Amino acid sequence: MTTNVSTIDCDVLVVGAGPTGLTLAAQLLARGISTRVIDKDPGTPRLSRAIGIAPRTLETLDMMGIADRFLDEGHRVRGIRLYTGGKCLLGIDMAHAGSAYRFVLHLPQHRTESLLRARVAELGGRIETGMHLHDLTAGRESVSARVRDVTGCEHLIGAAFVVGCDGAHSRVRHLLDAPFTGQPYPWDGLLADAHLDWPGSPTEVHVFTRPDGLPMVCVPITPTMWRISLPTPGDRAGAPPTLAEIQALVDERGPGVMRVHDPETLATFRCQVRSTSVYRRGRILLAGDAVHIHSPAGGQGMNTGILDATNLAWKLNLVASGRAPESLLDS
Repeated sequence: MTTNVSTIDCDVLVVGAGPTGLTLAAQLLARGISTRVIDKDPGTPRLSRAIGIAPRTLETLDMMGIADRFLDEGHRVRGIRLYTGGKCLLGIDMAHAGSAYRFVLHLPQHRTESLLRARVAELGGRIETGMHLHDLTAGRESVSARVRDVTGCEHLIGAAFVVGCDGAHSRVRHLLDAPFTGQPYPWDGLLADAHLDWPGSPTEVHVFTRPDGLPMVCVPITPTMWRISLPTPGDRAGAPPTLAEIQALVDERGPGVMRVHDPETLATFRCQVRSTSVYRRGRILLAGDAVHIHSPAGGQGMNTGILDATNLAWKLNLVASGRAPESLLDS
């Protein structure tokens, strides 16, 4: 069923206030496009997943005028080392990268989101939390979104465009009945964000490999806090590891001189590789994890989402302001 909405509350309704949705909202607001952002989360803290901000993403934040805020808080990581059998086989130094930002900036995702939220607020926007998208009705010139707040009350929001930036379990994608084809990886990932006593440089990522194929990755979050990632065969049904279990695996896979202590996070995660070919249906669009998810190796998830938003923002600006045809959004 299609219909037209008599009242347009905003040019763009962004569903989801993660890094992708916040970047899109900030860039649209900066261009004078009226934008609302809703998120089903009531505002409670979430586990920090992504930590790496790549050079191209830093260039994007620079274009938004806020890169310095991230640089002031983040930890600069300038290379990667790959070890096997106790020997360093490969070292990559970013000093010769073709960017003004010759490093990856490590910053917990909740801080990235806080800085982006602050920018949205500066531009006159706000995040409407605890708002669950229930249904979408698309017309030729607008989209009607039916949402429920935390009290169960329903609200109708009229927008010229709706963008689903609502993650791997995207409600917008579900309402579009868009396929999300792929499969899970056949292993769980054990993760510890913890202090690590060892002589490794905190300005590099360290990857330890073994002949049996069971690796360990040590990623510096700060000079003293590390993310230890341990892919493990099998299915733990989400059961988090203990510190003793992490230490045992570190002893088994690492160089033998690491002590893990004072963890902030102990978690189990299972990755999937999935994507959809549907980025747009009429006035409803998708971006970020709502479109593509994969292994966290290389830290591309959040970065590709932010770049999705950046690519979409200038196009939506031109289309919403009547300066370009809607076909531009197909690109």
